[in-house]
Amino acid sequence: MKLDATRFSLEGKVALIVGGAGDLGHAIVTRFAQAGATIILTSRKIDNLQKVVSEVNANGGKAAAFTSHLGKSEEVKKMMDQVKTQYGTVDIVVNSAGANPQMVPLDELEEWAWDTVMNVNLKGTWLVSKEVVKLLKEQKKGGSIINMTSYQGFTTTETLGAYCTSKAAVAHLTKCMASEWGKYNIRVNAIAPGWIHSRLADPYLNMPGVNDHHLAKTAIGRFGEPDDVALVALYLASDASSYTTGTTISLDGGSLLGR
Repeated sequence: MKLDATRFSLEGKVALIVGGAGDLGHAIVTRFAQAGATIILTSRKIDNLQKVVSEVNANGGKAAAFTSHLGKSEEVKKMMDQVKTQYGTVDIVVNSAGANPQMVPLDELEEWAWDTVMNVNLKGTWLVSKEVVKLLKEQKKGGSIINMTSYQGFTTTETLGAYCTSKAAVAHLTKCMASEWGKYNIRVNAIAPGWIHSRLADPYLNMPGVNDHHLAKTAIGRFGEPDDVALVALYLASDASSYTTGTTISLDGGSLLGR
């Protein structure tokens, strides 16, 4: 019997991906475009987004980019007005933007760094999601929201206290969103990646002793790749996960098993 993969299709869907220029976001864009979605990218800086847009369009997909400061409600509303004018709707949201400007103990962390982490990782997730939900409720259609938390939100890592705290909050925010918005057929889930090879993580992992320390925590003896995250996002975005909401999927190679 041949596998019927149509429930994983995103044909006719519009996907808003926040922070799509990073390695994880880029991988999600690629998989969503392959599945047939129209891609909208947004972040504070548009130059890197345009490179991803050009790649998608060159490969026969459909993509565009809009700038938005995720920590400012007026800019998020402006971005959503542009999306509504040009595309009419949004079916899928991936909140994948992230920030962690300082890696220092909490008692040395500066207030501006704490505010940056919370504004991008937590407040931005809420601001984007609430504006999309207003549109979905107005149009009386369901949708899928995917928040990017982290395995760091379920453990502690010295010098990453603010980041860990923000990601723990995103995981619980996901449950609150799913509880409130399920009656509108809006599903909200999260992905909690462990260490994924990327331009953001690799410089840290390449520090003396760090790679072996974190690798030893995994059950399968390797770190993840951006496409591992993208494939889980594809499941959560598609009709294949139509009965999944309020869930955080751990994608950490077993790093939280207590090894």
